[in-house]
Amino acid sequence: MTDFKEEQETGWLRDYLLVCFVRFGVFLAFHQMQPVFPLYLGGMGASSTIIGAVMGAFTFTATISRLPIGLVIDRFSRKPFLISGLSLFTLAVLGYLWAPSILFIALFRILHGIGWSGCTTVTATLTADIAPKKRRGELISYGGVANSVAAALGPIAGFALLHRFGYEGTFLGALGIVLLTFVLAWGIREPAPIIAPAPTPRNWIDTIAVRDSLLPATTIAFITFGAGGISTFLPLYAIELGLKNPGLWFAVFAACLLLSRPIAGPLSDRISRRAVILPGSIVNLIGLVWIALAPSPSWLLVGAVITGFGFGAAHPTLMTLAVDQTSDQRRGQSLAQFQLFYDLGIGLGSMMLGTFLDMTNQNFSAMYLVAAAVGALGLLIYWLRG
Repeated sequence: MTDFKEEQETGWLRDYLLVCFVRFGVFLAFHQMQPVFPLYLGGMGASSTIIGAVMGAFTFTATISRLPIGLVIDRFSRKPFLISGLSLFTLAVLGYLWAPSILFIALFRILHGIGWSGCTTVTATLTADIAPKKRRGELISYGGVANSVAAALGPIAGFALLHRFGYEGTFLGALGIVLLTFVLAWGIREPAPIIAPAPTPRNWIDTIAVRDSLLPATTIAFITFGAGGISTFLPLYAIELGLKNPGLWFAVFAACLLLSRPIAGPLSDRISRRAVILPGSIVNLIGLVWIALAPSPSWLLVGAVITGFGFGAAHPTLMTLAVDQTSDQRRGQSLAQFQLFYDLGIGLGSMMLGTFLDMTNQNFSAMYLVAAAVGALGLLIYWLRG
């Protein structure tokens, strides 16, 4: 895709902002529903294992569809797959309004996962395409601000709609947001592709994987393993500790993500990616341990602050590193690979930690300590190989 060599080149800002608005809409709709879903499933009689499996089905589907989407958008175009992803997202939300059983919900979660994969892979790639190279870390981090603001507002809006209108109100609110986002997506002008011969793969692995950017991709999977335990089970844990509106936790977490990104991005451009990734990962681990040991809602909210700053620094910097280590011709595939490992960590975290909860009689503290141990292993691997 077009590489803007001069920061002053005109035309990129309009489309960059449109992509940010689309990302905001997609993530707002997602985060409006996400923390409500475990309660919805629990109200239908699902166990922690079933809740983890249904939530993980979404992530697993998004994961396995990443690489095909990345391969295709590099060879053809970005925008048609963004529109297609938004269409599937819309159909999934309509399905949640209709689904009469957990089985049908799981089926629509699979459809939702494919749509989510298309939306997030394409918007992340377009952000990297449009950003001037010298400001790549900064603008990828700023692009992530849209995600953070949405993640802050989404849970609050979701629980507010839930308390006033029930689950139907939460899903209808998300549907309206997705439809508005669909309209905005049509206005994005995609940069023209760079015509270059495709690299000859050394073997079948090189066809589906981008070896140069595997390290940041695998590192994010270890980090998001704990995020899977947060997104799926934090609402239940928060209520157990006495926090009446779990959306407040996610709002604090997302606000700290928002504050960390404008600092982490420019620092990674001026110093190095590693100088941001390592401290961010360590702070995120401290946050998981803090959550595990929290005795009250106020302490739990402090854990949201710590993990928010840590994750907010590490995640976009790892994504920028994946872009740095990839040619323009394989940028979509590299970011799809990165998102694949991101989703894989969340999916495995949801399913494995859900099973762990059932085996330990709903011991949330032990579960989050296990998540921290997995994250520490990933940090060690990055430190040794990075």
